[in-house]
Amino acid sequence: MGQSVVMYFSNTGTTQAIAEQIAVTTGSKLIGVHAKEDYTPADLDWEDPASRSYHEMHAGKVRPAIEAIDPAPVAAADVIYLGFPLWWATVPREINTLLDSLDLTGKAVHPFCTSGSTPIAEAVERLRANYPHIDWHAGRRFATSLTADEIRDWAAED
Repeated sequence: MGQSVVMYFSNTGTTQAIAEQIAVTTGSKLIGVHAKEDYTPADLDWEDPASRSYHEMHAGKVRPAIEAIDPAPVAAADVIYLGFPLWWATVPREINTLLDSLDLTGKAVHPFCTSGSTPIAEAVERLRANYPHIDWHAGRRFATSLTADEIRDWAAED
């Protein structure tokens, strides 16, 4: 296997903690995906139709700006572990911004998410439909307690 990177979007630190564990276990470079404009707790209030996250997820093809990412490690990687919290059963729009800006053609991308209860299946289905040029592998929803064996087993899945 060649080089790998773990790319993640996290607001509260939960997804970041899982991404860090995956990076250590797989020997991958860790790359954070950060919104240009930080989210406040009010922005993340998914029950409030006036909140920023609600608006972004329900207003069509919204692509929030993200901080610049060095494309060199991504271009050199054969495997990408892509992490995000689930918002309305799918990826936050910052992940779409990222995927629209990078060429991941032919790369093995293993999506992972954090969520209290929502499965990742719908999000992966949408990713496959919206980005068919990417080699999507099995997605996994992780809890906050994660073992190295769980990571290795998931990373080995096709």
